[in-house]
Amino acid sequence: MSFKLKYRRIGTFMIDMAIVQMFAMVGRNIYLSIIAYISNGTGATLSLNDTMALPALLLLFMGLMLLFIGVFMGYQWICYRLLGTSLSRYLLSVQVVTTDDQPLTKQRYLKREFNKIYLCVATLGLYPLYCGAQYLAFSHLPWHDRINHTTVVLH
Repeated sequence: MSFKLKYRRIGTFMIDMAIVQMFAMVGRNIYLSIIAYISNGTGATLSLNDTMALPALLLLFMGLMLLFIGVFMGYQWICYRLLGTSLSRYLLSVQVVTTDDQPLTKQRYLKREFNKIYLCVATLGLYPLYCGAQYLAFSHLPWHDRINHTTVVLH
């Protein structure tokens, strides 16, 4: 496996995450604005000494994580409909293919992307670092590719 493919593959993930983060920031601002508007005028306050502070912050944080997953999946769905792959994979000329002789359908592609972003969010960003290190050093396929029987090749 060539270093060219390895770094292109890692680069596609980084570019996709940067694009999604830009859209997620807009969504985050809208989400927080709605929460601020709803709580405005109710007389409800939240201090760190309050018993509702931890559950409220946890709910807010979970909402932001779900928003990020939703934006990522929306981005992947739009890109798949328009390009057949993500924008970064299209620009860097790499392609997701199956390893089990089954066709790569839209559902399978989106399931792979969901597994990837779910693992990234669930591990608070450690999954891409671990998978990238394993992939660069030992050529081990990432978990989201192994469970979906896919890999990425040069186009």
